Amino acid sequence: MPKFNVTRVVPYSVEQVYEIAGDVSKYKNFMPLVKKSIVRNHVKNPDGTETFEAELEIAYKKLGIKEVMRSRVTIDWVNKVVTAVSNEPPVTHLNAQWRFNEVGASACEIAFGVDYALKSRAMQFVLSGMFDMVVRRVMSAFEERAHELYGPGKTSA
Repeated sequence: MPKFNVTRVVPYSVEQVYEIAGDVSKYKNFMPLVKKSIVRNHVKNPDGTETFEAELEIAYKKLGIKEVMRSRVTIDWVNKVVTAVSNEPPVTHLNAQWRFNEVGASACEIAFGVDYALKSRAMQFVLSGMFDMVVRRVMSAFEERAHELYGPGKTSA
């Protein structure tokens, strides 16, 4: 199964960037290829985590792709991790994870990783060459969203 990871350090607090990753309902506003983002059955668990079902409509007109991705999302506020897992079509397996670590007084390391397999072997072949670029575009969109919401950020001294 293809696995892709990207890590960046940004001039924002862990709380600021974590808030963006956990607000899946707003992904349609800034994530590339995401046309709809819906959250259902949101539950705050006794252990401090939150879980919900997410539905993202992904569209890429140039390749004629339009799919709905459903996943189960867990927000772990204590460990600053957001995880999405799925085995529903169009994937046979999906595990996406955002992880956030404090770096100094005013910066945060963001690690984003995706491990996936598509049900369609043809689509898997077509997308395999592009997926690394897509993961990097997702990270860039995430950074742009932080800049839009919080300004240029503070740089560490």
